[in-house]
Amino acid sequence: SIPQTIPCLIIEKFRNMVTAEPNLKDAGSGAMLLAYLSRIGIESEAADDLIDRDPNTADLKFLLQSHLKAVPFENLGQISHPAGGDGVPAIPTVLHRPTLDLKKTLKKIVFDRRGGFCWELNYAFAWLLRSLGYTTRVGNSSVMHPGGPSPGHLCIFVEGLGADVIHVDPGFGDAPRVPVPAKVGNAVTDDMIGDTYTFRNNDDPEAFSQTPEHFKRFPIVMMRTRNTGIRGSPMVEFGVGPLGAVPEMAPPEPIYFLNFNDNMESDDMEAIVGIAHALVDGEENLFSQKRMCIMVREKGYDFVGS
Repeated sequence: SIPQTIPCLIIEKFRNMVTAEPNLKDAGSGAMLLAYLSRIGIESEAADDLIDRDPNTADLKFLLQSHLKAVPFENLGQISHPAGGDGVPAIPTVLHRPTLDLKKTLKKIVFDRRGGFCWELNYAFAWLLRSLGYTTRVGNSSVMHPGGPSPGHLCIFVEGLGADVIHVDPGFGDAPRVPVPAKVGNAVTDDMIGDTYTFRNNDDPEAFSQTPEHFKRFPIVMMRTRNTGIRGSPMVEFGVGPLGAVPEMAPPEPIYFLNFNDNMESDDMEAIVGIAHALVDGEENLFSQKRMCIMVREKGYDFVGS
């Protein structure tokens, strides 16, 4: 017999749980989803409620900012580390070397509590969003450097939350901290640090020192106006940008180039070439030359590097 003190609704809930057809694969995916949400600070009832809700723009922003504040942008896995004092062992690059293998990336981020760079963080975040019911696409992009655009980045497009596709990018060390509608001319201000972002047409083949192939491939450029000038960027400490820059409101600057129509899978040749650019060992690739870890904070960032 059933004790009368147990509410009928609770009894029915647990009866449904017991009699449901078991699906071990779904259970494993659900466990990974809960672990990922816990990794970015979303626990217990908050995680259950988020899973139960339909995709929406408020949760997308919450997920993006939670991810940025919990998972560092770092390249420590692609550089070997010598043994240190007090019995600290040497760490070879093979332990956490960046990869396009999503299983390994999820293990690194969720269970090993590490970070990564764009090819890891953005494919992992896309998995998280898809597991929560969001419709996403991954897009290739090239980052603006002093000598012109350089390949080796990607971003995420989220569909189905309104009239406009939405751009998010938790995998950039100096990332927009808010979702930005993938729409030319629509300015969005970051509510954490006050930077403003807008997309504009890449309509001048002579601009940005780009090649004709690059101009054809990437018709859009993301622009940013910094609230505190270039000196507010962690990329300055990493070695990209002038250290002596003054902290005034900066003029609009190109961040990276993209294509709103992209839908790139991790086994596409562009993805393979992109991660190769980030991993190549050479003086022109700062990721292979300098250790760095960037942690986003509510009003800035912490940088550790050498």
